[in-house]
Amino acid sequence: MNNKITGIGGGTGLSTLFRGLRNKDLDISGIISVTDDGGSSGRLREGFGILPPGDFRNCLVALSDAEPLLKKLFQHRFEGNDPLAGHSFGNLFILAMEKLTGNFETALEESCRILNVKGNLIPSTLDHIDLEATMKDGSIIHGESTIQKNLSGINKIALTPKTAFCNPKSIEIIKKSDFIIIGPGSLYTSIIPNFLVDGIVKAIHESKAKKILVCNVATQLSETDKFNAADHFIEIRKYTKNLKIDYFLVNNRLDKLGDDFPTSSVVELGELSNLPTNIIKKDLMNDNFKGHHDSDKLSNEIMKIIEK
Repeated sequence: MNNKITGIGGGTGLSTLFRGLRNKDLDISGIISVTDDGGSSGRLREGFGILPPGDFRNCLVALSDAEPLLKKLFQHRFEGNDPLAGHSFGNLFILAMEKLTGNFETALEESCRILNVKGNLIPSTLDHIDLEATMKDGSIIHGESTIQKNLSGINKIALTPKTAFCNPKSIEIIKKSDFIIIGPGSLYTSIIPNFLVDGIVKAIHESKAKKILVCNVATQLSETDKFNAADHFIEIRKYTKNLKIDYFLVNNRLDKLGDDFPTSSVVELGELSNLPTNIIKKDLMNDNFKGHHDSDKLSNEIMKIIEK
C-alpha cells in the first residue's frame, strides 16, 4: 500500500516539494492556505468572491502528468494593459470551473482530472479569511500582500476574522496520513496560516503520522530577515502548541544567493544541537535558482526518511 503523504503550506514551496515527489510511489495530498490577497488571486477574490486560486494552480501543475504544453498554458500570464493583464490562464480556468460547478472544491477536483493530477489539493478552510500581522514596531497590518511594506518584522500573525472553521476534508486527510510534511514556503504567510484554522493543529497532534519540517533555503523580506534554521523550527512549534517534529530537514549549502534574490540571504544553521528532533543537514539548494529548494534533492531526502 502506498504511503500517504500530506504537505501543508502554500505558495511556491509546496509546488517545489510536489514536483519532486510526483513520480514517486506515493499517495499525495496538499493542504493549502487561502489568505493570498495579492496579484491575480487577490483581484479574483475581490471581483468574484472565489478563494485565491494561485497556490492551487501552482500545485496542480507540479503534480500534473499532462502534456508540457497544457502545463505551460495553465501558467501562462497575460500581459498588456487590458483587464486580463496580470492574470494567469490557470487562475481564470479555476474561476470558470468554480462558476460551472458552484463549488471551489469540486472545481479543484475537476481541474485535477483534466490535468491528470496525481494527488488531492484541499483548502485548509473554505472560509474567506485574511491575515493580520502585528509588527515589531507595534503597527498592525491587514492583508498578506502588504506585510512586506513594513520592515520592522513580524511579532505575531493572526487571522481576520479571528475564527476560521477547518475544512472537514483536511482533517480527514491529516488523520489518514503516514507522513506530514510542513513547508517549505513563506513561514508567516503560507505555512502558519493553516495552523491558525480551528482544528488543524489538534488533528496534526492526534495523527500517528511522522512529522517532517522542511526549513527554507532563504530568508524573506520583512518576514524572516536574519532568521536561522533554529528560529524557523522554534516559530513553527510556537504556532503548533509544541508539536513533536520527528525530522527537521535543513539546507547546509550556504552559498550567496545571487542577483535573483536581492532582498534575501541564505538561512544560516543557528544552534541546532538542542532542538528536540532528528536533524538532517544536506545540500538542498537549487543550483540555478539558489533561494529555492531543488525538487529532486528535497524529494530524495524525504524518500530516505519514508523508506527507513
